Amino acid sequence: MSSVLRFVVCLFLLAFALPTQAEEGKSAHITARLIAESATVAPNGDITLALDYTPAPGWHTYWINPGDTGLPPRFKWNLPDGLSVADAQFPAPELLPTFGLVSYGFNGQTVLLIPAHNGSKLTAGDTLPIKAHVDFLVCADVCIPESLDVSLDLKVGAPKPGPDAGVIDKARQAMPAPFGAQATVDLRGDQVELGFPVKDIKAQGAYFFFEQGNVIAAASPQALDTGSAGFSLSGKAAGAALPDGVLSGVLKLADGKAYRVTLTRAPLSPSVHGLGAAPVSQTDTTLTGVLIAMAFAFVGGLILNLMPCVFPVLSMKLLSLARSGHDKGLAQQEALFYGAGTIITFVSLALILTAARLFGQSIGWGFQLQSPYVTAGLSLIMLLVALNMSGLFEVGASLQAVGGLQVSANRPRLGAFLTGVLAVVVAAPCTAPFMATAIGVALAQGGLVSFAIFVALGVGFALPFVVLTYLITLVPAVAKALPKPGKWMDILKHALSLLMYAACVWLIWVFAQQVQVYGVILLAFALVLVVIAVLKSPLPKFIKPVVLVGGLVLCGLAASLPRAEKAPSASSGLMAHKVFSTEGLAALRAEGKPVFVDLTAAWCVTCKVNERLVLTTPEFEKAVNDTGTVYMVGDWTNQDAEIAHYLTLFGRSGVPLYVYYGPNNAEPVVLPQILKTADVVKLVRAGK
Repeated sequence: MSSVLRFVVCLFLLAFALPTQAEEGKSAHITARLIAESATVAPNGDITLALDYTPAPGWHTYWINPGDTGLPPRFKWNLPDGLSVADAQFPAPELLPTFGLVSYGFNGQTVLLIPAHNGSKLTAGDTLPIKAHVDFLVCADVCIPESLDVSLDLKVGAPKPGPDAGVIDKARQAMPAPFGAQATVDLRGDQVELGFPVKDIKAQGAYFFFEQGNVIAAASPQALDTGSAGFSLSGKAAGAALPDGVLSGVLKLADGKAYRVTLTRAPLSPSVHGLGAAPVSQTDTTLTGVLIAMAFAFVGGLILNLMPCVFPVLSMKLLSLARSGHDKGLAQQEALFYGAGTIITFVSLALILTAARLFGQSIGWGFQLQSPYVTAGLSLIMLLVALNMSGLFEVGASLQAVGGLQVSANRPRLGAFLTGVLAVVVAAPCTAPFMATAIGVALAQGGLVSFAIFVALGVGFALPFVVLTYLITLVPAVAKALPKPGKWMDILKHALSLLMYAACVWLIWVFAQQVQVYGVILLAFALVLVVIAVLKSPLPKFIKPVVLVGGLVLCGLAASLPRAEKAPSASSGLMAHKVFSTEGLAALRAEGKPVFVDLTAAWCVTCKVNERLVLTTPEFEKAVNDTGTVYMVGDWTNQDAEIAHYLTLFGRSGVPLYVYYGPNNAEPVVLPQILKTADVVKLVRAGK
């Protein structure tokens, strides 16, 4: 073969192997190209094309329905015989307010997907030349109609990824997802109402873009309302009647997620409205936003040390501090092990909660104390700790480590670690200021973000104890201020044991809200058996282990008995109130009545303190009665899917939650976790 012939053959093979060739089109303010996901298309096969275009900085283009003003891109195709294309598919648009008008469109790079079908009779190796003339209206302060031409050559053959497959795949992922429920639309007076019967979508910041024009006035704000099983949007109608034909559009949320929705004309279900609009989520997933959430978690952990929830384990922490000046090395190690226990437990609880939610469980922060097994077990641990601190019995090193008991010399680090575990299990269900926001962000984001936030929470919770220990052990003046070891330490230990006895009684009371009465009797009998087994008594040594095992078995059996239907004690002492339900709340709001919602739990010590200091005061009761406010109490001592869903409307995962609804369907006001009588009374009397 001559060199000339070889050269010609190589050119032929190179031309045959060339991938899809796209010709870029330009106008004064737009650059565009026609691309394909594959370099080749099979005979009688389908392929996705795309128009990838970018307006000049400061300029924008328009969606299918441009809103108050504008025009969408228009295509004029020049296609080979047998090749057909469908209508372009648009990503979710943005709101473009200009001079009092609101348009729907796009800033920056935009990719429109165009499904195509090769029905031509061409065979492998043949070329399919595709050309399109595209008309745009591109706007900034002024609007200019512009046109450009784009083209693309496809080869017929077995499909294989092209150089722009990634661009098209990314654009496909950005397209609105199918909506998994039957949404409705209705015209009531001059308002168009849209109902979305879904509970697993965070509706904050929701906005609906109609593909058809003249349905909702584009400049009209869309009011969000939540319900027991969904949410609704309403806006001013653009005309006296809804347009004929099928109505559809895109539902876009504040987090950027979007859904393509086809609407059925029907009155809205009562379950999609009536609770008011939940606050717009301020979750920021940027590095700055995550750092802010971590800072909130850290501060919340610090404040949690001052919350009444921590009192049950305060005695163990105080005793450790009292010993710090007399065994410096061991005290420092115990402090670090305590910190490790708190951090690991915070992260572990978050992982369990996240996994349970993935499997459809309606649980939230503090879920551990919603289990009678946990409350029964903790009551037993607290009793053993109290007996040990009282000096009424001594146990082996293996049992002494449980719950941070006064351990023998060879297990103090394990005891410190388990003290941190116990502190978090008992104290974490109450949410301190800043802590609720941070936990909400962590559970919403998951992954490394959640891990980082819960580590920050654990560090904040452990830091005061660790810092105090190191101050005592490293600063001589602080160490000298501590009294020398002596009888006073035994007196302090006996006095602090009273806190542990109180914690045991409190946990038994919580347990009584979770099981029926004979379960409480069985737990009390089990605790008596455990006490008999560990205290000095004339019982033979071989009998004591049997009695101890019997007590433990009865403790588990008591927790397995049927659950209590209600937990009336959780709200004992409160003024006359209605039991919380989302349907009842929606009905009261429909009547225009003001409502004060109090979500509480028997195991939430912060809730109990607020009830004692604010919600049972004559000032609060008088304000409620004078203003005709309905006081609603929701008890989350046991798992309740309705309360769990309501909490998520406000970005919360635990109690307490206090929400005030003013008269005449005013928007809800979320109160802080720590209430002040004067502030609450002022809010109720103001009625807004």
